[in-house]
Amino acid sequence: MTSAAGESFSAPLRLFAIATLVAFVLSLAFSQAANITTFYLHRQDRWLLLLGTAILLLCGWRLPARAGLPTLSAKAVFACTGLLLLLTFIGHYLVLSGYDRSRDEQMASFDAVVFASGHLVAQLPALWRDHAEVLNVSFMYPADSRGAWISSYLPLNAGLRAAFGAITGPLMTALGAIALWGCVRRIWPQDKEAATLALILYAGSAQILVTGMTSYAMPAHLALNLSWLWLFLRGSWKWDLAALLVGFIAVGLHQPIMHPLFAAPVLITLVRDRAWRRAALYFIGYAVIGAFWLWWPSFAWGLVQADPSALRPAGVDFMTRTIEVLKHRDSGGLAYMLLNFLRLIAWQHLLLLPLMLIGARVTRGNALAGGLVGGIILTVFAMAVLLPYQGHGFGYRYVHGLIGNAILLAVFGWRALAQTEVFGQWRSFLVRTTIAGAFIMIPVQGWMAYAFYAAPAQASQRIDKIDADYAVIGAGDARDAYDLVYNPPSLNRRPIRLLREALTAKAVQDICAGGPTVTFVGNTTLQPLADFYRTSSPTADAANARITAHFGKAGCRIVEFKP
Repeated sequence: MTSAAGESFSAPLRLFAIATLVAFVLSLAFSQAANITTFYLHRQDRWLLLLGTAILLLCGWRLPARAGLPTLSAKAVFACTGLLLLLTFIGHYLVLSGYDRSRDEQMASFDAVVFASGHLVAQLPALWRDHAEVLNVSFMYPADSRGAWISSYLPLNAGLRAAFGAITGPLMTALGAIALWGCVRRIWPQDKEAATLALILYAGSAQILVTGMTSYAMPAHLALNLSWLWLFLRGSWKWDLAALLVGFIAVGLHQPIMHPLFAAPVLITLVRDRAWRRAALYFIGYAVIGAFWLWWPSFAWGLVQADPSALRPAGVDFMTRTIEVLKHRDSGGLAYMLLNFLRLIAWQHLLLLPLMLIGARVTRGNALAGGLVGGIILTVFAMAVLLPYQGHGFGYRYVHGLIGNAILLAVFGWRALAQTEVFGQWRSFLVRTTIAGAFIMIPVQGWMAYAFYAAPAQASQRIDKIDADYAVIGAGDARDAYDLVYNPPSLNRRPIRLLREALTAKAVQDICAGGPTVTFVGNTTLQPLADFYRTSSPTADAANARITAHFGKAGCRIVEFKP
């Protein structure tokens, strides 16, 4: 191992100071109105990085030596994870308004309702089979003649939500903490302080906490990756079979590449150690897992497509999806990746990434550490090529499943620091930054998350109060108005939300045939979005005025709504 003796307390401060400088420079180059990534930079990340820099500067002042960190018994670990579960569950409602803000979250909840009803897809009434686009079918399987609808994500994140409901994200967050503790105890059975450090870094990550409050698949990715590693480290064929079962679930959560990018570098250690039987078992197991989940989209599309003779369109299978993604890849990929890394730094425990970098440096030649580093590198490279723009998310969502890797590498770094004369001061540094994180950073991050979800949640609640059969919403009327066009699978919620840009003359005629009531979502209803984004007033009223008469002529009864 490389010596860590030269690692001073200024290393975390340097990282945050440089990141802060880069963030403020980039904020001059990118307008916050460009997209959600640049909005995050302007309104959240640069200020969090600046705050983190100030905290590190103060926490590093005149550090006393500390004898040791408290050790945690198994009962204490389970109590702490229970508290973590409770906080994230309550946070879903108090911090995130109990709302699914992004299309990813909405699709997880949508599919969960379908699966909970005992079906794999939701059948569409005859009226909507030719007009499904009006209901918003973004992120759903494409179909020329649509008889049903379901998201195009793999099903097991939604399957977990069908089984456990809104507590799924918190449950996965708690499971991830337990599995992390198990991994640390397997790797360093004699070092009880290592487990305490790992759980501090885990619970001190706002990315883990806030993402655990959402419907994203990411908490399950993190929990299952750590559970898989815990089983893998046990080293017997029974636990390897259990790891493959976990791998089957992890691959089928929502996108098939996330778990293999984590697992492959760790499995390479079996080849290095010439453990051929275990290597063969995992190779065959993942070949079967991969074949099944690559087959699934074509199977699911067949349930959605009403015409059995229709040709499968591009975007159903993963090969054509990948080709389409690469065709339309944004030219600003490198800039997006830099912004993603800044956001990653801003939403972790203040010492996680600095300790991880120390761990990666001092463990060269260590097979397990190499596998952990390899998973991070592979995932970052794949996302840089395929999807550098992450869109919504806290921290860097696409590496969420690898935060466990970062924490374990940070423990490697911590143990290297234990060989230095200043280790007692590092302990004090950890305690100070953890307390500052808990009482300053995480509350600020929670407030930012609250504000981000509260505005669209308020607009959505206003739409729910409309006493009409249909509510027409324009995607371009206000920022993020598109995501307000969300309907439950059975279309049993009134008003049914219609996407104005997808309306055709034939759709209007068919919708209005029975004389239903319809209203048009106006400026006042969408004002919370304009206020939050600090943009000009919504443009809904003017756009709605141009089509209102068409609905009236087709037989609809127009209802005015003023929230």
